[in-house]
Amino acid sequence: MLNISLRDEGGVLILDLEGQIDGGPDSEKIQEIIKHNIEEGQRKFLLNLKDVKWLNSLGAGVLIASYASAKRETAALKLLSVSDRVGVVLKTCGLIPEVFETFEDEAEAVTSF
Repeated sequence: MLNISLRDEGGVLILDLEGQIDGGPDSEKIQEIIKHNIEEGQRKFLLNLKDVKWLNSLGAGVLIASYASAKRETAALKLLSVSDRVGVVLKTCGLIPEVFETFEDEAEAVTSF
């Protein structure tokens, strides 16, 4: 199960994620939220992974699809607070640091846009 809450910080839409990103319907909501907000004009996205306990390759695929959706529309998507467990999967898939820019500090992440 994945819970998603949204908040705006300095013009950056932050998606606070809690639970598992496993490629299921809950995980796919990440990309739906990104696409919807891009249609509304939002161009800066930060995924807060602090409370994500588990991510598999299908979940990594959801993050890739979300990143691709943003990139196509000249939007930016970055990651915040990637745990060691989640980081291992993203590194194994070649997504960190090759694709995603990651941050440990939220204020630093917000000002990076």
